[in-house]
Amino acid sequence: MINGKSFEAQLTRLSLLASLPLFILLIPIMIYAAISVYIILLTFLLSTITLIYCHVRIYQKSAYQFRSLSNLLDAMAQGDYSLRARSRDNNSALDELVTTINNLSQRLNDQRIKSVESQLLLQTVINHIDVAIVALDDENTIQLINPAAQKLLQLSSATSKDIAKDVPTDVLLQLKSAVIGQSKVMPLNFGDQQGKFTVHVEEFRESGKQHKLLFITDVSTMLRSEERNAWQSLVRVISHEINNSLAPISSISQTSKRLLSRQDDLEKHRTNLVEGLTIISQRTQSLREFVNSYKQIANLPKPKKRLTSLIQLFEKIIPLFKQNNITLLSKEDISLSIDPIQIEQVLINLIKNAIESQTINSDVEAITVSWKINKYKLKISICDQGTGINNPDNLFVPFYTTKKQGSGIGLILCRQISEAHDGQLTLKNRTDRSGCEAILTLPLFEN
Repeated sequence: MINGKSFEAQLTRLSLLASLPLFILLIPIMIYAAISVYIILLTFLLSTITLIYCHVRIYQKSAYQFRSLSNLLDAMAQGDYSLRARSRDNNSALDELVTTINNLSQRLNDQRIKSVESQLLLQTVINHIDVAIVALDDENTIQLINPAAQKLLQLSSATSKDIAKDVPTDVLLQLKSAVIGQSKVMPLNFGDQQGKFTVHVEEFRESGKQHKLLFITDVSTMLRSEERNAWQSLVRVISHEINNSLAPISSISQTSKRLLSRQDDLEKHRTNLVEGLTIISQRTQSLREFVNSYKQIANLPKPKKRLTSLIQLFEKIIPLFKQNNITLLSKEDISLSIDPIQIEQVLINLIKNAIESQTINSDVEAITVSWKINKYKLKISICDQGTGINNPDNLFVPFYTTKKQGSGIGLILCRQISEAHDGQLTLKNRTDRSGCEAILTLPLFEN
């Protein structure tokens, strides 16, 4: 009945070994003391029954406790966290073990509930988001696909394994050029649907196997909308500029035509004719400069980057503005990979804008230049004490300017150069006082 190898059997054996010597010693002592045989037999019988009963109960209770805890742990292993073991709260070692297992079961149950809720939320988002999501294994077999991807690939609403058979191989071959961890706008064909799509690729592991996760977003409509807005802005600016030139040219040419028709008064109107032709020439030159400005924005050369000292760069720029006493607040020299000619032009334009925004009563050292390192980026700050930005929405609108002699392409050119360096240009009003702060952000290391 008792398995000698089990732990509960070992406990029973140890208890027997502790009690049997006394029992065996008791019988000879009673015989030696000449106690009645009937009393000796009765004592022997009762002691034997007691020993057998106690040790059977020891075995049963220990086996019951161990099997109860084993069943509880087995239920937890099967995912059932509803069972609890009863504890008497008497600070025994067994009660501490029971309490620990109950707490573990409760914690696992709470984590499972949170996990199920998170999975339901994630599944709801995946099913209703308008981004096509496709998970592929190392053999490019579809393991997961959401309704948006089914619609994009023009597939029936079946299981992923059934869908994998219906996906043409040329559809997946289009995505081979996508780099993991990066987003890329690509022209793709999905059946009779063609357009531009943003493709983002990530990796994840499931059951020890590497999988690829694709996020595909149709950006054709958005790009067309942005393109239409860009064309509208371009046409509006060009129309405004051309009309400003054509109106006086048309008026002056008609006036000159009438004066020329009066051949007897040519000498008398000579001055007016010369002035009219001069104005026409000036407006023609303005239109030529206008077109060249657009060409300058459209044909910005690729940066020729080399390691450049920031201090040396400002030592070339500051002397150009000696009369303005520009103050360099930062003294630490930093070397970064840039096109020094293009970045020099950006800094000159920003400092010039700061100078032109100054009022008559501005301090002689109102323009300050400083820089600091923020993680892996360098931020160059140019602050003035001028009137600030009145219309921030038009800062980077081509040919929009509030200056009498301004061309309206300076900030556009500066932003293009900074973005070509994987940087950023921002302008904002100062919070500590009146004026504007221009911040040029550049990466410290070349990507």
